Amino acid sequence: MRKRARPILGVDIDNVLAESDSCLRAMIQEMFGIVLREEQMTQYDYMTYGVTEEQLGRVFRLFNTEVCRTLKVVQGAKAAMQQLAGRYEIALVTSRNPESKASTEYWLKAKGLPYDQLHFDDDKHALGIPYHAFIEDRHEHAHLIAETGATVYLLTRPWNAGPLTHPNVRRVNSWGEILRHLL
Repeated sequence: MRKRARPILGVDIDNVLAESDSCLRAMIQEMFGIVLREEQMTQYDYMTYGVTEEQLGRVFRLFNTEVCRTLKVVQGAKAAMQQLAGRYEIALVTSRNPESKASTEYWLKAKGLPYDQLHFDDDKHALGIPYHAFIEDRHEHAHLIAETGATVYLLTRPWNAGPLTHPNVRRVNSWGEILRHLL
């Protein structure tokens, strides 16, 4: 079996590379008058906070086809990704709906974010990709990916404050901290 030239680094997009949550909360407020503050988001599930399934569907249809093209890059992510791309094969793995593929690719190119693979699948742990490490913001994804043997760096967010239950999951607060682990 041929050994890979570079180990694979899995990277989530939303709230890891792209400032998605703040944008989605602003859309929910503008479209439906529901005010959600970041600190109250102890779960990454807007329906927990009074947004209906129908409302959320409307928000995500707009987000996936138009709004995700305009997102800001998380502080430090672009410079870090450019450094990591020399050492790792970058596999972007997102839970976004595949209908956002063209808009996501547009955003990645416009922001100059390097990657080798792009996958749209909520079952990030089950794709058969031999991740060396993974950068994630969702607690549940982090622990499932860690079960595959990868080290997972969980970027601290209000919705992932629960205790870490897997030894391969490490909490990090910034892209600078991620670089210290991976370079």
